[in-house]
Amino acid sequence: MTESLKLKLIKNAGWLFGAEIISKLLAYGIIVILSRTLGPEGLGQYSFIFYYVGLLGIFSDLGVGYYFMREVARNRGRAEELLPDVLGLKIVLALVNFGIILILTLPLPKPAWMKVLIILAGAEAMLTWVSYVFVRLMYANEVTKYEAIAKTIERFWAFFVGGAVLYLSKSLRPFIITLLVGYSIRELLRMKWGSRFANEVKIRFKPEAWLSLLRKSYPFWLIGLFTLIYYRTDMVMLSLMRGDYETGIYRAAYTLIEVSLFVPNIVVSTTMPSMARLWERDRKTLRILLKKSFQILGALGIAGTAGYYILAEWGVIIVFGEGFLYSASVLRILAFAIPFMFMNSLFGSFLNATGRELTFTKITGFTALLNVMLNYFMILNYGASGAAVATVVSQGVASVLNTVYLIYQH
Repeated sequence: MTESLKLKLIKNAGWLFGAEIISKLLAYGIIVILSRTLGPEGLGQYSFIFYYVGLLGIFSDLGVGYYFMREVARNRGRAEELLPDVLGLKIVLALVNFGIILILTLPLPKPAWMKVLIILAGAEAMLTWVSYVFVRLMYANEVTKYEAIAKTIERFWAFFVGGAVLYLSKSLRPFIITLLVGYSIRELLRMKWGSRFANEVKIRFKPEAWLSLLRKSYPFWLIGLFTLIYYRTDMVMLSLMRGDYETGIYRAAYTLIEVSLFVPNIVVSTTMPSMARLWERDRKTLRILLKKSFQILGALGIAGTAGYYILAEWGVIIVFGEGFLYSASVLRILAFAIPFMFMNSLFGSFLNATGRELTFTKITGFTALLNVMLNYFMILNYGASGAAVATVVSQGVASVLNTVYLIYQH
């Protein structure tokens, strides 16, 4: 691996690492305040609103964003060619997706105030979906500092302003509205800073160009769709099948697991553009980069499992309080998924960057289907603990399939 590449990766990872540390601390501070103020039921309602909107965001991208990032990472001159059509398509998709959220939320068996908050969250999500184009553009140019700053600003807003609103109102409604304002600020900053990497930001509504994009991007959409189902299904199914309390118990445990996921997120965000470029120019260096990333993530994943398992009860009580003690047993189960989560993030990034997205699509689709089936039967019989078992098994199966494919290919 060349010294210049090492320095660039370290610099980008440094920005994301710093932002992730600050963001995660503030994000989990918000969850702690929410949990201690409104209890498991309030945390369950909060989780359902955002996971439900996220799950219904299935038509917000269609893989175009990831395809755009990969192509610009390989040839930065393509940004001017692709950006107008990508933006036009994303705006249309955002509007369509909001319509889907609106139609499916109205008959939902939830209180009216929750439906209103879901619709408001869906409206803000339109801005989020469009802003991701600019995030992809920045990442394709191997610049991460602006995204790091935008995320950090939003988290400070959520923690200090949102936390104050929650403390004073003791109500979920004004708290979520405050969060949505913070999200909107983040998206506007993303657009402002991301536009610096294009000579001119144009929006083009050209259906024939969109069809051409979709023919090339649909594998990435399927991957995103299956990943969305995979990571959002458990929380939504728990809420609909077992209620808000058990959803809150599971969310508390999963929130602690999410703390560790900043590690693969940083590795993937900083290495993916380099992998895409090295696949075209220097495959020997690419293999070294993959090996080093695998070794680091593997060691950290195993250490994470041990730490979470040993400290589960202590961590839950310190962070969430004794009212969430049941979350400790769920956390111990979820801990075994950490090494698999780390490896799957790396494998997915590698396969997508090297043009083998269809293979990763098949693996992700199979494990997403497996996850939904396991969640249904396990939640039905074992509640939050069953959802945790479904996560571990699904992640393990995905890791085995990815590993076997890579060994077979090499």
